[in-house]
Amino acid sequence: MKKISIVGPESSGKSTLGVYLSRVLDCSLILEYSREYLGNKKKYGFSDLTKIAEKQNRLYNKKINERGNFIISDTCLLDIEVWSEIKFKKVDKKILKLSLDEAYDVYFLCAPDIPWQEDILRENPEENKRKLIFKLFEKKMSNRNLNYYVVDGNLTKRLKSCLGIIHKMM
Repeated sequence: MKKISIVGPESSGKSTLGVYLSRVLDCSLILEYSREYLGNKKKYGFSDLTKIAEKQNRLYNKKINERGNFIISDTCLLDIEVWSEIKFKKVDKKILKLSLDEAYDVYFLCAPDIPWQEDILRENPEENKRKLIFKLFEKKMSNRNLNYYVVDGNLTKRLKSCLGIIHKMM
């Protein structure tokens, strides 16, 4: 089974790309648990991110034991790690360990080159902030020698790019 994660700044098309890829590849999609956990909450604390990370990890471990050629995740623990650094200027040791232990075959890093869409859970609408978050992802992924590709442009371009990379993995 090939494990694929989609990461990037808020409102960079991760969930949309994940849904389309899972449909085209006819495979399971791991949803971003933070959306369920936070619901309509506007306030949350540092310890909430650890709870989110632990549940996200359980969802990942449950799905990777299913049958199929692929699994798509519209987030990963690296995403929670970056979120924690930006929001709280620190990362819980448990989140960091889970993030370092998590392994995907390929990561698609979504560029923040699409228009911002308002959402109750999104906190960084400024273009400069989104670019800074993107650079932080890029730096971490590069430092960890993760197999990642930047995807940009409209949904069709992103989908074609991802599918081209995925087909080379087969």
